[in-house]
Amino acid sequence: MAAILGMAAIGAWAIMTERISYVATHGTSMNPVYYEGDLVFVVKADSYRVGEIVAYHGDVPGQRILHRIIGGDGAAGFVVKGDNNESIDPLTPTDDEMIGRAVLHVPHGGIWLKPLLGPSGLGMLSFLVISGETRPRTRRDIPRGRRKKRVKAMSSRQGGSWAVAVAVLKAVERLPPVLRVAAAVAAGLTLCALVLGILGWMRPTIDKQAGESIPEQSITFSYTAKVPKSAGYDGTTVTAPEPIFRKLASSAVLRTRYQGPAGMFTLTAALTNGTGWHTNQTWVQKKPFPGPTYDSTITLDFAALAKRADDASRAIGAGPNGSVTIALSAMVESKGLATLSAPLQMAITPFQMSLVEGAKLETKAGGTTPDLLVPREIRIFGVSLITASQARSNAILALIGAVAIAVVVLLAARRRMPTRTRSEIEARYPQLLVPVEPMPSPPGKPVVNVDNFPALVKLAEKYGQMILTWRRPDADDFVVRDEGITYRYRVPLDEPTLQNVELISRPSAGSHRRKASSPSQVS
Repeated sequence: MAAILGMAAIGAWAIMTERISYVATHGTSMNPVYYEGDLVFVVKADSYRVGEIVAYHGDVPGQRILHRIIGGDGAAGFVVKGDNNESIDPLTPTDDEMIGRAVLHVPHGGIWLKPLLGPSGLGMLSFLVISGETRPRTRRDIPRGRRKKRVKAMSSRQGGSWAVAVAVLKAVERLPPVLRVAAAVAAGLTLCALVLGILGWMRPTIDKQAGESIPEQSITFSYTAKVPKSAGYDGTTVTAPEPIFRKLASSAVLRTRYQGPAGMFTLTAALTNGTGWHTNQTWVQKKPFPGPTYDSTITLDFAALAKRADDASRAIGAGPNGSVTIALSAMVESKGLATLSAPLQMAITPFQMSLVEGAKLETKAGGTTPDLLVPREIRIFGVSLITASQARSNAILALIGAVAIAVVVLLAARRRMPTRTRSEIEARYPQLLVPVEPMPSPPGKPVVNVDNFPALVKLAEKYGQMILTWRRPDADDFVVRDEGITYRYRVPLDEPTLQNVELISRPSAGSHRRKASSPSQVS
């Protein structure tokens, strides 16, 4: 029985540490190894290798994926694929992200498990586990002298759950100490499974979390240039995103406007000319501002910028081309917020200054983020204990452990229960019994009545004797004789057996209160 308690302790440890879990298969990705509705138990391992079937968490909260490892490693991530899938899985789980490797396959187990995945199923199984320790007593089990008292007690007893609880407690009290401890462990696991099941299935495993409200921020670029009145433009001022033709304007004013919480503003520029040369310049040093608006103004001298690129080209042995590309980056750092970075690319050629294709003049951040789907957490006094998905898994595993322990306890208890009838004795000790005709006890020799049949078995084994048995009209006798002493165990019958009915005296009508004077024989 110590082994039972050890197994119970190991099972409880495995459940609480998530060393053991299960996956109810869905779909056809693992055909023909697993089919839809199968149940697969997985065990957490320290490492995994190519070829093993493993379970890991999907990108949807509560999702478990059971596929085979076909490549990769535990540090960088495994390449996983369903045997019946044409493509690999998008996720590459590492050793730490694995639930475990497949160790036990129960065909159609998921289908049978599905009705148990609710509080009603858990409650019914909990009742069966607790009440399964008791055995109904038949009429044969109750001594005849106590039957009337038993019937009277049954007629006056009030039914209900309280009476059932009392009966269960009495049945547990009759068990040996080790079995009582095992039964208590089974009851504890059942209660744990019931509580976890109710908490896990009372609501879905996924909660919708409202999006976070973040202060709005924006950085906007703009530029202007004065040009003479000509056919090139409709007016005398050119604004973004129009190109500025260098024949009509030699410079432009670049404005950067930030709107949002206070912080630190920085503007940098990276210059390149297509030869591999580049240089980074800081046009506005990091500068604090109070907010909610900050403006920065820079004058862009087209000729000076092109000359800087041409000088670099001459220095590296490349011919000057009068062109330069400018990659601007405006950054704002605000307390408690992510750094906001706004890029903008412009190109200066001998012909014009213009924006690079795809350039954005405005960058925004903040506002309300979209709602998120997150695993539902079970909390007590504001402290997160476990997710709903983990609670469901642990409830099933705890219930399986409770049922296993309860079955072992029940079998052990049945073996320890005293044998009360001939049929029970014959079923348990057929090799020791020798049916014989009724035999009287030797005159003058002592007869020792044994209280229980196991004690008579020990005496038979001690003296190397068989157990003689015969049936009397009112009882079954089991006898061991040795050295002139008769050891007897007697099982009273429910009703006396009438033998040779034809030869029994029958009183005449009306004489049931007096003894017949002379018997009449039936021939």
